[in-house]
Amino acid sequence: MLNNKDLFNKINSGFSLIELVIVIAVLAILSAIAIPAFLGIREKAADTLVKVSMINSWKECRIGISLEEVVSTFTPDYGLNITNGFYEFYQQYDYIPREDGYIPPTTIGNCIGPLGAHRIGVKKVKGNNSGGELWLNLSTGEKIQNGGLSWD
Repeated sequence: MLNNKDLFNKINSGFSLIELVIVIAVLAILSAIAIPAFLGIREKAADTLVKVSMINSWKECRIGISLEEVVSTFTPDYGLNITNGFYEFYQQYDYIPREDGYIPPTTIGNCIGPLGAHRIGVKKVKGNNSGGELWLNLSTGEKIQNGGLSWD
C-alpha cells in the first residue's frame, strides 16, 4: 500500500530542467542541419522542373509544326511562377513596329510569331545564380544560357 509520500513522489516524477534543455538543444542542432539541405533540394527540383517544362513546350511545337497545323501551339506553364517562386516566365518574338510605333500582338502559347519562331525563357529571381536566364527557340530547339544558369 502506498503512503502519501510515495504517492507525491510518483505524481511529481518528470523530466528535470537540464534534460529538457538538452533535448531542445539537440533538436535545434538537427533542424539547423536539415532546413538548409531541404531548401537546396527544393531549389534543385525547381531548376529541373523549369528545364523539363521548356523542353516539353518545344516538343509540342515541333509536333504542331510537323503536322502542319495552321497555328501550332504549346501549353504555357504559368504555374511555374506560382509553385516554385524561383523563376519568372517570358515569351519573345520578332516583330517590325509600324510607323506609328504599334507592335503587333502575339498570343501566349503560339509557337510562331509574325516574323518567325517564338522563344520562351525563364529568369531566375532568387536562389543560386539569381539573374541568370535560359532561353529556348521553339522552332529550332536552340538553347541559350547566361548568368550562371546552364542547360546541363
